[in-house]
Amino acid sequence: MEDVRRAGKTFDKIAEHFDRTRQRPWKEVVDFLKDSSGKLLDMGCGNGRHLEVAMNLSYDIVGLDASRKLLDISFKRISGKGHLVSGDVKKLPFLDDSFDIVLYIATIHHLSEGRVESVREARRVLKPGGRILVSAWAREQDRWDLEGDKKDLMVPWHLENGRVVDRYYHLYTLDELTEDIEKAGIELVNAFNSNNNNYVEGRK
Repeated sequence: MEDVRRAGKTFDKIAEHFDRTRQRPWKEVVDFLKDSSGKLLDMGCGNGRHLEVAMNLSYDIVGLDASRKLLDISFKRISGKGHLVSGDVKKLPFLDDSFDIVLYIATIHHLSEGRVESVREARRVLKPGGRILVSAWAREQDRWDLEGDKKDLMVPWHLENGRVVDRYYHLYTLDELTEDIEKAGIELVNAFNSNNNNYVEGRK
């Protein structure tokens, strides 16, 4: 829980700048959503850019995030439609078998512990046959000057006023992300790397 609180406080500090610089939805997410319908949960919904896509595709949308300020931004983006919840990705406040689709995009890598636990929670709230897409920053990126098998680091966010806010990341290899998804009981459908992110698509 402490790492979730930390992430929420971190993103509260950078929420407005994050929103201004993170407007475009990811193609990989848009492609995943195109051929489905139903009730969707976005775990770590951030500024709501993917909730907006889902809303426009006629999904019944629910977003969850630990940052209150990002939830406020999401609320405005989706014009008050759907439902937004302040919560913990490791203890979802939803009933079993509630969602047809779960997005878990660029969020799991902010957890210092309980990452598999969070995916188990995603599986719990998915309906039988429901689908999930998980993404994390790739350890395989050339930008990281890391020794050995180091995967945990703090990455600075530079605000316009010169202030620097450090964000915790666990950098996933594609193999490790796939392994964690399968440990959580998710059936693997596809695993791939795109634009410096590792993705795993699964099914309950």
